[in-house]
Amino acid sequence: MIRIGVVGAGLIGRERILAIGELVRGELPVQLIGICDSTRPLLEAAAQEFGVPGFDQVEQLLSLEPDWVVVALPHDTSVPIALEILKRGYCVLLEKPMGRDLHEARQLFEAGGDKLRVGFNYRFFAGIRHAIQDARRGVFGRLIAIDMVLGHGCSPGQEKTWKLDAARAGGGCLIDPGVHLLDLCLVLADQDIDISGATSWEGFWNTGIEEDAHLLLRTADGVAISIQVSIVRWRSTFSLTIQGVEGYGIVTGRGRSYGPQTYRTGTRWGWQSAPSQAASERLILESNALDSFTAETRALLFPEAPAESACPRPCTAKEALAVMELLDRIRQRSALPTRFSQQ
Repeated sequence: MIRIGVVGAGLIGRERILAIGELVRGELPVQLIGICDSTRPLLEAAAQEFGVPGFDQVEQLLSLEPDWVVVALPHDTSVPIALEILKRGYCVLLEKPMGRDLHEARQLFEAGGDKLRVGFNYRFFAGIRHAIQDARRGVFGRLIAIDMVLGHGCSPGQEKTWKLDAARAGGGCLIDPGVHLLDLCLVLADQDIDISGATSWEGFWNTGIEEDAHLLLRTADGVAISIQVSIVRWRSTFSLTIQGVEGYGIVTGRGRSYGPQTYRTGTRWGWQSAPSQAASERLILESNALDSFTAETRALLFPEAPAESACPRPCTAKEALAVMELLDRIRQRSALPTRFSQQ
C-alpha cells in the first residue's frame, strides 16, 4: 500500500486528493493518510470531506511515515516546506513551478535528487500526450515548427491575491501558467534551445509582473517554437500545433472554460484526396480533459503499469531544473527580474 500525505488543501491540492480517490476506486494499492494546511477552516473542511486526519504542522503529517508527500502551496511557501520534507528523506511531488527562480530550483534539485518529482500535469492531457507520442514516432516527418498559445483573464480582484504578487508568485505569466509550455518545449525538442526573441507586456493588473509574453525559440536542429502566454486574454485559450514536412497535429482546448480537448492530425496536401484540407483531417480524440492529474499521479506511483510505459513520464527534478534554466534565460532576454528568493 502506497501511503500519501498532501500539504495544501487549496485548488491544486484538492485535484491531487481527488486523483488519489480515483486510483483507490480503480482498486490500486494507494491510500490518502492525511492532509496538512495552515488555514484552519480549509483544513477542517477537507479533512471532513475526505475522511482523513487534518494537521496544521508538517511534522504531524510526517509522523505518519508517508511514502510520498504532495506539496501544493503558493510558490513562496512551497519551497521551504518541500526542502524540509526532502531533507528528512521523504519523496516529494512538488506542484509546478520548481521554485520562483533558478536559485530556488537549484536548492530543490540538490536536496531532492531522485526523491523529487515536479507536477507538470499538461504532459498528461490526453491530446497533448498523444501529439507528443506522434511527434516522437515521426508521424509528422521531420519537424518544422511548434506553436503554443495559452491564455486566460484571471478574475476580478485577483490582483489582491498571491497569484499576481511578483514576490510571492515569482513573476507573472511566464512562470504561471507559462512554465507548462516551457516544459512541453523541452519534452518535444529534447535538445538545446536558443532564444531568438522575447517580449512582454504589462499594464492591466499593474502589480509589477509581466501579463502577456511572446517568445520565439529555436532548437539546435532548426525547429522554430512560437509561444504566446497571457493572463489578460479574455477568452480562455489553449492550442498546440506541431508542423512537420509530412503533416501536422493540432491540439485545442484544455477542459472547463477552455472547452473540451480535441486532437486532430492532417497530412501534407490532404486536400488532394478530400473536398478540402479540413475535410481530410482525422479527429484522433476528444476529451473533457479532467483526468490529467489522475493520469500523472498514476504514472508517478505505478511507473511499471503498461498503460503508462509510453512517453512522457512524470517530470524529474533534472527536467524541472532545465525548465527553470530556460525560464531564467528568457527573463534575462526580456529584461525581467530573475531573482525572487532572498539574496
